[in-house]
Amino acid sequence: MTNQAVLQLHHRETFERNVTRALVAGAGAGALAFLTARVHLPVPLTFLALAATALACVRGDKLDKLLLSGLSVVLPALPWLFGLSNAWTIFFAGAAAGAVMVKARLTEKGEEGSIGADRPGVVHYLMTAAATAGLALAGTEVAMVLESRLGQLSAPPLLSYGVAGAVVALFAGIGSLASHIALKADPIEARFEEVLPTLSAEFHAQGQKALVAYRECGASLAALPREPAREELARTVQRLTRDAVELAAEWSGVEAHLADDAQTRLANEVADLTKSAREVTDVVAKRQLEAAAASLVEELARLKEMKLKRERVLAKLKSQVALLERARVSLIGMRSSQASVRAAELSAVARKLNALSLAQADEARLAHEVATSVELAATEVAARDAALRKELSPSPSAPVAAAPEPTAVPALSAPAPVSETPASQSSGVPAPATEKPSGI
Repeated sequence: MTNQAVLQLHHRETFERNVTRALVAGAGAGALAFLTARVHLPVPLTFLALAATALACVRGDKLDKLLLSGLSVVLPALPWLFGLSNAWTIFFAGAAAGAVMVKARLTEKGEEGSIGADRPGVVHYLMTAAATAGLALAGTEVAMVLESRLGQLSAPPLLSYGVAGAVVALFAGIGSLASHIALKADPIEARFEEVLPTLSAEFHAQGQKALVAYRECGASLAALPREPAREELARTVQRLTRDAVELAAEWSGVEAHLADDAQTRLANEVADLTKSAREVTDVVAKRQLEAAAASLVEELARLKEMKLKRERVLAKLKSQVALLERARVSLIGMRSSQASVRAAELSAVARKLNALSLAQADEARLAHEVATSVELAATEVAARDAALRKELSPSPSAPVAAAPEPTAVPALSAPAPVSETPASQSSGVPAPATEKPSGI
């Protein structure tokens, strides 16, 4: 699944609603400009029309509406304070109004709570600001022409002001069309579309399930009114999905190296090298073949260890997908609940998902640490046993020393031999005198 560069209009009903409200607000701004002219405190009609257009697009909660309403009035008014020419003043005022309309578009359902949906990016801010600025200039020219023609027809001044304000607001409202064209994809969904082509086998299937569950959760949350409980659950779903996609991304491209034939191929190579080492007669060649076989044996053991880690990662990914499915099922039917009951249910689901996610993560981490410590202990024990066997086994190149012969101990009844007297004399002790045997 890849992103396609297709020019299309997103949320057409929102754009049409904003333009209609901007048209009415522009007419009201024209009436306000007429009143300020009557009390000799004239306010530029273009400024009032642009501010009214931005105000008509304001959405969000109370704090968002308050902040965006202030920006809708302050930002378009700033260019009039710098003493620029009339054209440049209208241009920058229109750009400011366009940027506010894009921000209002983001806060309509909550930027954090808008999951599994397209959203405007930095490019859309620039495009909308430029389009609104240019159309504001064009709308001002058209409004001046219409006002002149209505003046020739002796139309009431209030009507002329109202039509001029409506025309400027209409052109500025159409400039917000750039924020609805080819919207930037949800970052988590875009990450999924980037990772999925690199996955295979079970990881690809689980990633696809996670993406579908994420989109369905986003559609269910978008249908609910904006409230803190919905924002909490949206953040929980985003975190679960982000963990799932990053977990799958760590193993992207590794599946090919962990195939069943890879282990068989390594085992066959080890057997061939071992057989060749037994058959050769050259000592140097034999050592090289044995070293190559030993390195492949280590790689075979490492491959088995990676397969075990893969099973753990896959089990954790399946648990994350199961939590997303649980969130999707929990959101079904909440639309018809009462506001207080729905908020309590959303908070309870978010807390429960957080607790389950943390419990599963801790359990998986502890199990991985225990398994790793056991594997390390087994490796250390095997290394010590090998070293001990090497020390105990005699070296084939060293000659075996002959065992010393035991010293003969003379019997107590046997007479001392005469040949040993020089040894006793050499020690400085005089030899005892011997008697001659009689009967000779």
